[in-house]
Amino acid sequence: METPNPFKELISDAICPPHLKNELVSEIDLIRNAITIIDIYIGDLFGLASVLASPPPITSDDTSSSL
Repeated sequence: METPNPFKELISDAICPPHLKNELVSEIDLIRNAITIIDIYIGDLFGLASVLASPPPITSDDTSSSL
């Protein structure tokens, strides 16, 4: 006896209305365009975040001046 596939129950046979599909596609386009504009003005967003998050390196001059 075969075990039923639980993922087949997740698939809906309903049809998405065309206006809802158009709204969803336009929302995705809006998000993509906003991310593109942010990337143009900021540059490498993740590189900037990693530089801001990492502590500055400690050099030997810094440690001798604190004593």
